[in-house]
Order: sequence, then C-alpha cells, then structure tokens
Amino acid sequence: MSRIVAISGAPGSGKSTLARGLAAALGDAAVVHMDHYEHATALPIEAIARWMERGADYDELPIPLLADHLDALRRGSAVTDPMTREAIPPAAWILFETQFGRVHHPTGRHIDLLVWLDTPPDIALARTLLQSTRVALHGGRADAAQLAWTEGYLANYLTVVRQLVLMQKARVGAVADIVLDGEDGPDALVARARDEILRRAQAQATAQAARE
Repeated sequence: MSRIVAISGAPGSGKSTLARGLAAALGDAAVVHMDHYEHATALPIEAIARWMERGADYDELPIPLLADHLDALRRGSAVTDPMTREAIPPAAWILFETQFGRVHHPTGRHIDLLVWLDTPPDIALARTLLQSTRVALHGGRADAAQLAWTEGYLANYLTVVRQLVLMQKARVGAVADIVLDGEDGPDALVARARDEILRRAQAQATAQAARE
C-alpha cells in the first residue's frame, strides 16, 4: 500500500519545488496538487472573510474528488487530475501538496506523514510577487491583467490573506511530523526531507511488525 506524504506551507513557501525534488529523490513517486481540486480560491475574498468569522472550519471548503482520489491511489488505482486531465499513476510514495494538512479531515485522514515548510511570511510573499512579476514581464512587456492580479493579491493580503497564513501555521504547521527551514536551498530541503521520511517510514514499519 502506498504511503501518502503531505507537504504544506504558506503560498510561496516552496511546496511545489520540494514536491518535484522529492519525487525524483524517492523514486516510484507521484504528486497530487490540492490546487488542482479546490474551489476555495475562486470564492470572493468577502466569502473567505465570513468563513474566518464563523471559526474557519476547513471542512467547509469545497475540494471535490480529492479524498476519493487519495484513497484510490493508496489502494493502487490510477486517477485523473481534474485540471490537467493527465493520469496520476499509483506509486509507492504519493506526495500530496496541500494547504490544509490534517485539519481538513476528509483528506487529512489519508496522510501518513506531514511535512511543514516553515518559510517566513515576508520571504513567501516576496517569492509570490517575484513569480507574478516575471509572468507580467514575459516577452519584455508588462501584462495589464497580471499586474491587476498582483494588485488584487496585495490588497487581499493586507485584509485577509495574512491572517490566513498565520492561522495556517498555527493549525497546520503546529502538528506537522517534519518541520523544514524554508530558507534553506532546494537541494538541502530535498535531502533532509528524504532522509526524515525514510527514517520515519522505517520506524513505523518496525513498530507495525512488532505489534503483529
């Protein structure tokens, strides 16, 4: 049966980079991106603010198909990414890139190990803006739509997103099995994550064998 390793962190923390690196380092690995399933980011920022005022129950946020796909992959069945329409094959390691970790119970119950990328909020924000700027300047010209997205993101960051990032660290990061320094370089992060994942997986297997 596959092991599901979740990778969580703030937007811009480096989750996608770590997932790609770990997939190569572990071998026999597939990557599942929560962003390809969730609908919460399409909600108006006012709806997110009201959700926070109600207590920010992560289980309220719509993520259709994702829990079923994680279950299918664990059992050895391929699934189809709803955004790319590409097949996600079963593998020994399922690397699950998620904002919510274990606090979203329908998907969190499938997680065997949770990795938290502890990246300072200012660095994560700078990375997000750097990527947006590069897209806007692609081809040597500023793209008005991309610049408008950046303006909107910054406005939302000041009113709601910053609170979400702090809440995410308090709820998701606080219960992670492995915490990585997000300021480390990609190679160092991959190496440490790989070593910790393999060590903990071996310890879990040894404990399970002893119980049996």
